[in-house]
Amino acid sequence: MIMAIYYLLNQNPNGVNSQFIFDQNYQSIMILTGQFGFSQGSLNLLSINGDYLGRVIQIKQKFSPIYQLEKEHQPIGQMHKLTGVWHQFTFISQLNWATIGSIATNSYQTAHGVHNIFTVQPIINKKGLDGIMITLEDEQQDLVPVFLVAATLNQWSLIAQRKNRLKFNRFNMMATN
Repeated sequence: MIMAIYYLLNQNPNGVNSQFIFDQNYQSIMILTGQFGFSQGSLNLLSINGDYLGRVIQIKQKFSPIYQLEKEHQPIGQMHKLTGVWHQFTFISQLNWATIGSIATNSYQTAHGVHNIFTVQPIINKKGLDGIMITLEDEQQDLVPVFLVAATLNQWSLIAQRKNRLKFNRFNMMATN
């Protein structure tokens, strides 16, 4: 098996609007647009030419959020967010993938049974942009579901970081005279 490495870089502090996905040579190959928030949101995955490849839609908000993954307008699975005390566990139905990791460190491992699909690790690139490094175990793996799952995990981490900043400094969003 040949491993492949990709990077998803947060272009701004909130990971909002657009994020680029780069190959291991930092050549842009795909674009993510959108965000999750208080209301139901979505992430759209586009080719670098702007062709639609897939998306993640938040279809349930409350206690255990559910996200629908689509490839070329066809459902390919649902992500169920289950939070533990120290780790995050996510199951992606239809793909039968399980992800375990940490929102705090933004590092995850996704597997199908005992076969590892990909891992996610936080990085800071040469230009000072933070993001994640996605390492695929098999270069032949379909990239659309991998990037959709990794981008959703990254959004969860960004949302958790925003909440922590507001929790510890409630006045940081207050305008001064």
